[in-house]
Amino acid sequence: MRTDVWTTYSLQDLLMFGPEVYLRLYVRLNQEFWPWQLPVVALGLLVPVLLGRPEASLRRLAWLAIASAWVLSGAGFLLTYYSEINWPAAGFGWAFVVQGVLLAWLGLRSVSQPIFPQGRRFQLVWWLTVVLLPWVTVLESGTVQALAVFGLAPGVTVAATNLVPGALSGRLGWLLVPIPLLWLAFSAATFWSLQVYWLLGLPVAGLVLLVIGYWLSPSPAQSPDRQSAHHDPAHR
Repeated sequence: MRTDVWTTYSLQDLLMFGPEVYLRLYVRLNQEFWPWQLPVVALGLLVPVLLGRPEASLRRLAWLAIASAWVLSGAGFLLTYYSEINWPAAGFGWAFVVQGVLLAWLGLRSVSQPIFPQGRRFQLVWWLTVVLLPWVTVLESGTVQALAVFGLAPGVTVAATNLVPGALSGRLGWLLVPIPLLWLAFSAATFWSLQVYWLLGLPVAGLVLLVIGYWLSPSPAQSPDRQSAHHDPAHR
């Protein structure tokens, strides 16, 4: 057997499914999960508001909602549906569950203060992501039944919550970065191979939103309170 035969294969040859089969997974998910998408989306839209509230209990609820979105999209879409046609999805499904647990742990221990001085910017970017990004699967499939709902569809869930690592103090936020980056690379390669170019907007948005999250994150230059605390002798 010639050893150079493997050079004739591409990633597309390794995929045992086509674009229609993949997009059909979103339709199945929405049909079987209906009508629970409605409270999931409603809670998702509340997340940026709750994160900025002074009540610690409401911020805890927001972190638990974010963590639950990862667990649900991992155990739901990836393990239950996607792994049937693409075996690496099972590994990512469990990784999503781990990420959800990590988000809950890191988030709940960082609720001493509301996050993001630029709360309105964070809210706007989050809402635009949760409301607009799910439609890329509709544009690709041609049916609204394939809507990629936040909290259920991994691509939208990863993109929106990539705003969050920058909110954590110190280096803790970087613990949340590896799994999303691996997922973005894997999904981008898959979508490119399937030639579903609208869906490439999901990993691209996820990477851009990760950068935006760190740009919006509190720093001495952005937070007057931190600056005043640094210069006020009473805080020394």
